[in-house]
Amino acid sequence: MSRFQKWCQVMGHHPLPAMPLTVAAFIGDHGGLTPDLLFAEVAAIDEQHQALGYAPPGRSDVALKAFDAVHPTRPPRSWRKEEQEMFLMLPWGIKQTILRREAERDRAIKHAQSEVSELRQKIGKENGDHQDAAA
Repeated sequence: MSRFQKWCQVMGHHPLPAMPLTVAAFIGDHGGLTPDLLFAEVAAIDEQHQALGYAPPGRSDVALKAFDAVHPTRPPRSWRKEEQEMFLMLPWGIKQTILRREAERDRAIKHAQSEVSELRQKIGKENGDHQDAAA
């Protein structure tokens, strides 16, 4: 029996099909789990529902908001307000992928800027050496 099924039994809820509010309450009650573990629990709930032809309750607005309440993930500050609002509605796993890619891009930009700065210094130094030799 899954953690969700046990919780439903104790709380008097039906695990299948589960209402989005039930999944949101489960998320709220299990906010102490690591984000990865809680995400996996909700993904398993969704998979069970989809296998039987039900909509995945873990992807509902109320469940997504509950997850963000217990494990907040902030959008990139460089994004426009509308984009930040859309980001907040994404599932946790997609948010993590976007944030990881943003961080990788930022590191690549900083690395490239550092290389350009070093090359400029080198060129400037070589130009200075050429000017000294010409004088």
